[in-house]
Amino acid sequence: MGTPMIQSMPVNTVLIDTLTQIILALNEQERQLLFHQLQDPNPADLQSLQQKIEIGAQQLLNGDYTEYTDETLPELLGKIRSRGQNRIG
Repeated sequence: MGTPMIQSMPVNTVLIDTLTQIILALNEQERQLLFHQLQDPNPADLQSLQQKIEIGAQQLLNGDYTEYTDETLPELLGKIRSRGQNRIG
C-alpha cells in the first residue's frame, strides 16, 4: 500500500532559515534539550507530535503565527535560551 500521501503545503523558507539560525546559535546543551523535546516533548501528553505538527500547519495556513525580523529575532533567541536554562536549572 505504501505510505499515505501528505498534503503538499507551501514551504516558508524564511521561517526555515530563521529556525536554522536559532538552532545554530544554541550551545551543545541547548541543542540536546531541543532534540530531546522533539523526540519526546512530554511522554504524559496524549497528543502526539504528529498531531501537534498538524495543528501548527493549520495555524500557519490560517495566518496564526508571528513573523520575526532581524530586529526581533535576537529577542526570541533570548527567550528560548532563558526557557532552556530554566528547564535545565
